[in-house]
This record gives sequence, structure tokens and C-alpha cells, in this order.
Amino acid sequence: MVKTSRSRTLLTAVTVLLSACGSGASSSPSTGGLPGLGKPTIVLGDKDSDEEVLLGELYAQAFRAKGFIVDLVHNIGGSQQIDTMFRAGQIDAYPQYLGEVVATDAAFTQPLTSESQAEQLATQYERSHGATVMMPVTPFSKTDQLITLTSFAEKKNLSSIEQLGALGHLKLGADPAAQTRYAGDAGLQQAYGLTNLQFVSLAAGAAAYAALDTHVVQFAEVSSTDPQLANRTYTVLSDPKHIFGFQHVALIIKTSLLNQLGPAFQQTYASVTRLLTLDAMQALNQAVAIDGEVPATVAHSLLVQKHLLTS
Repeated sequence: MVKTSRSRTLLTAVTVLLSACGSGASSSPSTGGLPGLGKPTIVLGDKDSDEEVLLGELYAQAFRAKGFIVDLVHNIGGSQQIDTMFRAGQIDAYPQYLGEVVATDAAFTQPLTSESQAEQLATQYERSHGATVMMPVTPFSKTDQLITLTSFAEKKNLSSIEQLGALGHLKLGADPAAQTRYAGDAGLQQAYGLTNLQFVSLAAGAAAYAALDTHVVQFAEVSSTDPQLANRTYTVLSDPKHIFGFQHVALIIKTSLLNQLGPAFQQTYASVTRLLTLDAMQALNQAVAIDGEVPATVAHSLLVQKHLLTS
């Protein structure tokens, strides 16, 4: 009962955050003939993180509320695994970060310069394989970000990565792979000329925040949707050279199936997608990753509160 109460409290806070999204996302399901009835079954997959399972639940539950039949396959794996299953026809659709489509599936190795470029390249790749990148994409983008303690940022008057070169020797904490990737220490050196950062290897996740809190490092590379970033303890530095890329989410779906599903499918997709701001994802991740709530329950509570489900 304690968890249920806590989940309701958190999801109420999420609803407040989402109130600025407008009335377009809050149309109630029809109580009469549901538009999804008689349409083909959709086999929807999701990847292997809490956030990706949550995305799968949000879309599946909203589509079912419109009468669509959805078979949801959880925890398929990483980008390569889920793309392989998709190409093999084992799933029909899945939510995916578009930067992953570009880098992993399309094997595009150059740094992206804009979100529109990411959308264009992902769309071209999927179209060439008989698939569609549905629009709109999510308001949130899950990228790495460089953060520091707010107290340190205020002391040094920091707001951008570009300012770090003038600070002298400092320590940067991140997972070991970040040392050699462009969206990491290599990009900080190549794009920003930051040779004054000593790289410190840390375990992924909470270790970066602990290292900042105990002053083991002055900067850390973390994910933008981490729930800890809702805390004003940390300041995110802007990335004007976009080394961390663009990772908005869209539903990838077989074009032949999409053509059979009708306008209500597109409208329902858009209604869910517009809810997913950065603040919303941080709060939803808090409910799942820190408070221990079940993704299906968290998704259900949000969709009920936004009137995309009736109960």
C-alpha cells in the first residue's frame, strides 16, 4: 500500500508537469465502436532498460484503449538485437531513439549537426527497409550530458561546456567507454579543445552522482533522463557543438501495417508522444528506477490521469 500511495503521488506530480502540453493529448477513448476493432494485430517490442520498457507500456496500453490488439514483447535487447528481430518480421514496431537508428542501424559515423538531420537520416534508412519513422518525435531527447554541482557552477559562473578550457586541471567522471567515444571525452577534446580534463572511470548510473557529491570529480557525464537531474543540486552544461547528439524517440513501424491501421492509430501515437517531455521522463524514471514501481503500473496511472485510458 505504501508503494501504491507513493506512485499516485509521483504520477500526480507528473500530470502537473504535463499540463502545459495542451488539450490535444487528452481526448478520451470512445465508448462506442472503437476505431482499432477489426484492425491487424500489432506485435510491439521494446528494448532492455527500464525507460524503454516504460515506453513500450505507454504506447501499448494507449493503443489497446482504442481497440487495437497489441502483443507486447519486453526486454528484447539492445539496438542491434531489436533491429534484427524487426527486419526478420518477429515484431512489427518498436519505440527507438533516432540517433541510435542513425549510428547503429544505418552505420552513419559522422557527428550529427541537428535533430532534423537525425530525423532525415533515420527516415531514409527505415524507408529503404519498408518501415516508417512515425511523427511527431518525443519532446525529450535522451542524450548524455555534462553536469557539475550547482554550487561549483555558481562559483565559477558556468553554463556551457565551452567555458571549461579556462578553468585549469579538472576531473571528469564517466563510464569507461566514454573515454574514447566522440559523445564523451574524445569529443570534448576534438570539438572543444578540452585537454585539461583528467578522465576518471566510473560505473554507470549513480556512481557519477556520488563522485560529484564527494568531490572526487568536478564534472560527470550522465543521461539526460536520469531522475537525479530533477534535483537542483546539479547543473547541466549546454553543449553548443552538439557532441552528445540527438536522441528523440519515435515509433518505428512496418509501413505496410501502418497503412492498414487508420488515422486513429496515428492520433493515439501523437497523443502519447506529446506527453513525453524531459521533466516527465525524469519523473517517470524516478517512479520505476528509484521508487521500484512496475513500469506497466506507472504507465497506466499516467494514461488514466491524462484521460487516454478510462480506468
